[in-house]
Amino acid sequence: MISAENLFGFSTERYGRDGPNNSESSEVHNNFGVLSRSWGTTTAHGPWIGAHYFIIPNLSLGATLGFQTAGGSTTDTTTARTITEDSDSQFGFILLPKVGYALMFNNMLGFWFRGGIGYMRASTTSATNPDNGSAAGYGFLSLDALFVITPVQYIGFYVGPQGNLSFAGSVSSTTNTTTVSWDASYRSFSIDAGLLGYFDL
Repeated sequence: MISAENLFGFSTERYGRDGPNNSESSEVHNNFGVLSRSWGTTTAHGPWIGAHYFIIPNLSLGATLGFQTAGGSTTDTTTARTITEDSDSQFGFILLPKVGYALMFNNMLGFWFRGGIGYMRASTTSATNPDNGSAAGYGFLSLDALFVITPVQYIGFYVGPQGNLSFAGSVSSTTNTTTVSWDASYRSFSIDAGLLGYFDL
């Protein structure tokens, strides 16, 4: 089975970072819409692609993968001159192996329960000084319960909740080759929709 995941839905995500004197800072992102989550350096929840193999009729093994880079430039025009500057470059990567169990009521309707342990890393590099930037990495547990509808043979779609919770994480900031890092945490909850295509081997 090939899956295109997180194409539409709602998500809420929380990022926490430890600070000095037992302090903590956090930020929350809420998103809704079609392909609305861009996970470059701030969020792990973006469009993914997956491949899964059913080793027996109900049990699947596979993984989902997400990858993104971003960059560009900004231009300011005044009466005197036009200035164009490069934007910071961003990189994001997520790998999430999953085990699944399919509970089908008939050939058209059913549930697909999945879980796995994944890793996400995202980084930003300054356009003006490559020695400056930031990075974040998280190991996390992911669980989802997908309601699957296959109106025609070999093609279907799904909708359902997904939860992600980190068990390890860190963020770092680099200035002129000096790097400072902190422990960090991540958790999210979402209701997502995606597409499925399957075939027999």
